[in-house]
Amino acid sequence: MGSPRTTLVVLSILVLATMPIAVSADSDGDGISDATDDCKWASGTSTVDKNGCPDFDGDGTSDLNDPWTTANPNFQTEQILNSNQDYNDIEYSGDGHSLVTGADDGFIRTWNSSTFVNIRSADLGSEINSVAFSPNSNLVAAGVNDDTVQIYDANTMTSLYGSISVDVGSGERVNDVEFSPDSSLLAVSIGRSGNQGTNGIVSFINTSTGNFFSSGINPGGEDRFYDTAFSPDSNFIAVGSEGDWYISEIATGTTVASISSPPDSVNAIAWSPDGNYIVMCGAYETNGARVQVHEYDGSGWPIIWEVGTTTSCSSVDFSPDGSKFIVGMYWYEADGATAKIYETTSSLLVDAFSGPRPNNCAGTNNNQCGQIDGVSWHPDGGKIVTAHTRNDEGVYFWYADLDEDQDGYNTYDQGDGVVDAFPTDGSQWNDTDGDGYGDNPEPATNPDACISQFGTSTQDRFGCPDADGDGWSDAGDWAPNDVEQWADSDGDGYGDQYYYDVINIVFHTNQRGDAFPNNPTQWNDSDSDGWGDNYNDQSWDQKRESTWPGLFKSNATQVDKFPLDNNQWEDTDGDWYGDNQFGDDADGCPDVFGNSTADRYGCPDTDGDTYSDPTANWGSISQGGYCQADGVPLDPTQWCDRDGDGYGDNADGNSPDECPDDKGYSFIDRIGCIDTDGDGYSDQGDPFPNDASQWENRDGDSLDCGGDNQTGLNPDVFPDDPTQCKDTDGDGYGDNAAGNNGDVFKNDPTQWSDFDGDGYGDNNQTGAVNGDICPTRAGNSPNPLTRGCPDTDGDGFVDPEDAFPENPLQWSDQDGDGYGDEVNRPGGDDCVDVFGLSNQNNRYGCLDSDGDGWADVDDTFPQDGEQWVDTDGDGYGDNYLWTLTFIEDQDNPDRIIELREQNGDAFPDFSSEWSDQDGDGYGDNFSDAFPLEVTQWIDQDGDGYGDNFTGGAFQPDDCEKVPGQSYRDVFGCLDSDLDGMSDTSDPCPFDPEIFEGRIGSVKCSITEDPNSESNLQSDSNNDDQGSVLIFLGIAIVALLSIIIVAQFSKTLAKSKSKKEKLEEIMVNDAFSEDGERRAAWIDYYVANGQLDEAKALGWVEQSTAELPQWKQFEIQQQQEQDEAIPTMVNLDDIL
Repeated sequence: MGSPRTTLVVLSILVLATMPIAVSADSDGDGISDATDDCKWASGTSTVDKNGCPDFDGDGTSDLNDPWTTANPNFQTEQILNSNQDYNDIEYSGDGHSLVTGADDGFIRTWNSSTFVNIRSADLGSEINSVAFSPNSNLVAAGVNDDTVQIYDANTMTSLYGSISVDVGSGERVNDVEFSPDSSLLAVSIGRSGNQGTNGIVSFINTSTGNFFSSGINPGGEDRFYDTAFSPDSNFIAVGSEGDWYISEIATGTTVASISSPPDSVNAIAWSPDGNYIVMCGAYETNGARVQVHEYDGSGWPIIWEVGTTTSCSSVDFSPDGSKFIVGMYWYEADGATAKIYETTSSLLVDAFSGPRPNNCAGTNNNQCGQIDGVSWHPDGGKIVTAHTRNDEGVYFWYADLDEDQDGYNTYDQGDGVVDAFPTDGSQWNDTDGDGYGDNPEPATNPDACISQFGTSTQDRFGCPDADGDGWSDAGDWAPNDVEQWADSDGDGYGDQYYYDVINIVFHTNQRGDAFPNNPTQWNDSDSDGWGDNYNDQSWDQKRESTWPGLFKSNATQVDKFPLDNNQWEDTDGDWYGDNQFGDDADGCPDVFGNSTADRYGCPDTDGDTYSDPTANWGSISQGGYCQADGVPLDPTQWCDRDGDGYGDNADGNSPDECPDDKGYSFIDRIGCIDTDGDGYSDQGDPFPNDASQWENRDGDSLDCGGDNQTGLNPDVFPDDPTQCKDTDGDGYGDNAAGNNGDVFKNDPTQWSDFDGDGYGDNNQTGAVNGDICPTRAGNSPNPLTRGCPDTDGDGFVDPEDAFPENPLQWSDQDGDGYGDEVNRPGGDDCVDVFGLSNQNNRYGCLDSDGDGWADVDDTFPQDGEQWVDTDGDGYGDNYLWTLTFIEDQDNPDRIIELREQNGDAFPDFSSEWSDQDGDGYGDNFSDAFPLEVTQWIDQDGDGYGDNFTGGAFQPDDCEKVPGQSYRDVFGCLDSDLDGMSDTSDPCPFDPEIFEGRIGSVKCSITEDPNSESNLQSDSNNDDQGSVLIFLGIAIVALLSIIIVAQFSKTLAKSKSKKEKLEEIMVNDAFSEDGERRAAWIDYYVANGQLDEAKALGWVEQSTAELPQWKQFEIQQQQEQDEAIPTMVNLDDIL
């Protein structure tokens, strides 16, 4: 379903399409059919330019093209009625004699439009939003803020119908009241007062009865209607709304036109007197407001033009002839409180005027202007009234000022063809030749001297021809074709008018005319100093630059010698420095030739350094203390001498003054500084400024020490030593004992230092007085042989004679071994006459050959510095020392054995043991079955495998009580065929060639023990061999004994194999070492009873008596064991 607006548009089109059928052939009733009527919305009689349009003067030409409203009205204020109340609306009566106003104080008032007097008024009790005066001038109406309307008799101000309610719901207000052109109806525009409430409506009241003509109209279903305007024939009404305006037929309420072009609210709307134009007065939008003019084109109302305004448009009214319209503006921005008049058919702004604009519109965004809420144009077209609110309350009366200068001639053509050529000059009105100068003669303003001839001259006469346009008539112009010149007073050919361009403020260039109009010898003045560029002395050409301005003229006067210096022009002494003392580069000696330039110009400069020689009135120093003339006038490298001592201040010049502000005559260390004692050294650099014999103190010591000049007064004997200055005894050492090379004995030339501070000088050479025999140790001995020596321990022996200077119990040491001769005292020597260093076993100072602290008499091993006691008497000292060595296990090449290289007795309390090579705590002699294996030491079954079965033990015996040689599956179990596999795991326990495989699954070559008893017996039935069996049994027993012994020997050999290999390694190492090392090994082997190894290293066997006791014991035991072994039986002999 379409929107209401769409429906209205369609209906409007249908209405317009049927209008030629619905209306009569002459809608406006002027006798001209609508088909040919150029103004079908308004009755009219025009026939010349248009048919059927209004023609006020009846001359046949429509009012629009024959207006009586002045084209250029120039409206001026005629009267102002000030008030404290806002005047919201205003309108002239139809006859123009009266006007009606409505204000926010609730009063409706009528006024005499000529005398501006209030005629009648009525209090409605509430603010009046809008008023209207009927075109027939009989009625006035008011729209009140209480939703009522009042209609009054204009002559008596009597309410005809009382308060007429126009309330249509809630939240609405009366925005406008408007009489129809025939005064029969009053249209009332009603709209919401806020965002809520009843929709708006336009109601019609019959002015004859006070009743509503109909139920009203609501074109477009709008909620707000702001203003209405009747068509001139009173049949239609234009309605302004929010963003739209409409045309509705009053009789039917039908909307015949809907225009949506307004960008925002239509605050006011007006319909032209000829019915062909409607003006829309718009509210402010985003970028401004709009005034739009729509023209009826026979079918619709397109915009023919629009203008923007900076503020909202509040009110609008057409001039009575429809040629123009006026709009009133809101308060803000540049257009605030302004009334603007436009031509209807174009956007030409004809006039604009406003009230005083309170506060000069100086508020924020120009928001303190007044506001024009109502405008009305007088029926005669020459007057306008405006209603004002907001800071400029009241009523303004305006009139068209047609003859501003009151000379009887209108400013603009008012239809009679007469126009004042000079509208603001009452003495002139005609200008025949049109040159802007009036025809009236003097005393009239600017009378035209050439009335019939166009001219622009103004200087010598007005209005005559002036070809060059310089204001001078050609007849009176010296140079009629030169706009810049018209006279030459001195006749030098240069016009009196002097023109130029300026460079750098003062210099003239592009000079035209005569700078000296009364001097025929000068015309240019380039430096603008009033003196001419031309010169009269030809010798100046030697100095003048070729680019300088001016010409040589022998008779020239007012000559400028310096044509490019506006401060100088004369030079009396001819040195080319100007005489003007107030100008630049002024000549300091204007009557004396000179060449100085630094301190002053043009004065004598003897040494040529640019500084002038001093004169009586120009000294070398100014009163302010600044340099002026040359303070050193005969030295070209010096000129300033501020202190006047004759030395110049220029640091780069000859003999520059190093103290330029202090008058002084020093010349050695500094030049020109104060030198009080006159020795040539400045006081700044002279430590002795009052002593002419001294000037230097190199070492910077006290001035009381004197100066460095040895021939001067009070010289410093040590000029380069800040700690010394005097030497009383002349020994070369300063009297200041605390200083460098200080003299502790400043009155003794043979002594100067006392290192130990005991009062005796350190110099003990022959000839020295009281020399200290002990210079580094303080003492009080007066004995010349021990003078100054101390007795530190207080034992009565001075330190040099005391062998123990800090031990009061000892003082003598005959043998010099550090132990005192006082034997019975601590630190006493037990061997007074023998040098010795023993300190153990409570024996001190005796011979200690091996240096182990034990005296030889107490040392069991006097030649061994590492041994001294043998508790168990086994020949090995109790101080057991060892270091680790690592060798490869010959039976297991990938295994490293850790052994000790020993010195001393590993078992100091057991005479039978002293060695523990593997460090397992079991002696190597008898108790350790495995002397080279730290994890094994016992072998109960004697098969060479140790009984220790703890974690990490080497080759533990799995059958520790049964001798065996197995090593493949287990260690030390029975292995009959000696193939390494124990009998319990060997598939062929008697076959040495087979040891792998499952028992019972392998075929064995030997299935019985070849040594078993069955294989050795003969046939038991041979009774005759009985005796042989007896012997055989004996033989078997013997053989078994041999086997057991052999087995034991084999096991023993195996257990000793590692030890023998170690010994072999040691032997090999011994041959590669030097003799001392070899001797140490020989001692080791002999001590351990390994005589063969010792012999291999070159040892010669000693007699048994010479061997250690334990060795003798061992040999004896071996012999006894050997003797105890029975003699082996020869089986062959037995058999």
